[in-house]
Amino acid sequence: MFTLDRQERVRQRYKAMKPGYRPALEIYKALMDDLVSEDTRLLDAGCGPGGLVKEYVGMAKLVVGTDRYATTFTHLAEIPTLIEASTDELPYPANTFDLVTCSWVLEHLQTPAKTFAEVARVLKPGGRFLFITPNKNNYVVWLRRVIPNRPAKRIVYRIYGRDEEFINPTYYRANGYNDLHRLLTGAGLQEERFEHVSDPSYLAVNEVMFRLSVLAERLIDAAWPRGRVHLVGLYRKPFP
Repeated sequence: MFTLDRQERVRQRYKAMKPGYRPALEIYKALMDDLVSEDTRLLDAGCGPGGLVKEYVGMAKLVVGTDRYATTFTHLAEIPTLIEASTDELPYPANTFDLVTCSWVLEHLQTPAKTFAEVARVLKPGGRFLFITPNKNNYVVWLRRVIPNRPAKRIVYRIYGRDEEFINPTYYRANGYNDLHRLLTGAGLQEERFEHVSDPSYLAVNEVMFRLSVLAERLIDAAWPRGRVHLVGLYRKPFP
């Protein structure tokens, strides 16, 4: 099976081939590291068990997570405070958080405008919204989108050996720069940084597919950088 470890080895191999390249998650984590301090109140929305923010518990002033299936993750929880809630209705007062993060969540949003309005509401003025998500304009995501959710779960398990039981349906309604920028500015947030990031690892199940995937990435880099597979964005709530 094409496990997460094997996939990560492909990314590191690609990184060695392409000077200056950083995988999307590395960029996302570096941004989070820069944004979190001892005064930070952090909300990870749609966090699953909370694995991507667990290292900030005890470092930041507050770290909490919400997920609509939080009770399902009780035995897996990696952060102390994990609350069951939809991203459309965050259970916190306005102006509560310095940083709201979303990792691999936006593709699952059925009503992204509601989610982004909630993010803007709970952020303090000057607070940031940081996200990482697939790009609907990438060829790998096109392949995923043409497969209905139920058979897609079985395919993912057979190829990657991953249990997709808890994954929400995908809609890709906030997964391209134009849609995201329109929705986020419509919620009152301002762009600070936006990156389209390549990753040849998804189809590189053997050497031939690795070489073809690297070739595809080179073509995308040259012809259409906005077609890279991952999006990392940072938006800010302005002061009144």
